[in-house]
Amino acid sequence: MSTCYDYPAVLERDEGGRYVAFFPDFGWGATDGASPKESLREASDLLRELIATTIREGANLPSPSPKGAGQFVVQPPLEMAPRGARPLAN
Repeated sequence: MSTCYDYPAVLERDEGGRYVAFFPDFGWGATDGASPKESLREASDLLRELIATTIREGANLPSPSPKGAGQFVVQPPLEMAPRGARPLAN
């Protein structure tokens, strides 16, 4: 089930062979892992930090874009989702 806190992530391999994950909707922040699975697990933690930082700065969260080809929908850790919710940008 999708919530308004689920964002599409992009995975790309870097020159060292690691999988780098980032969220185009936020425009900053990245994480990586040795495998796609590890990178997506780390991406969930990154998403928690992106959401928390955006809220802490008093900004509205960006609206999640539709999942594009080759993207993965990532959810923040469950304990994060309802806390301190701010309106989504339109």
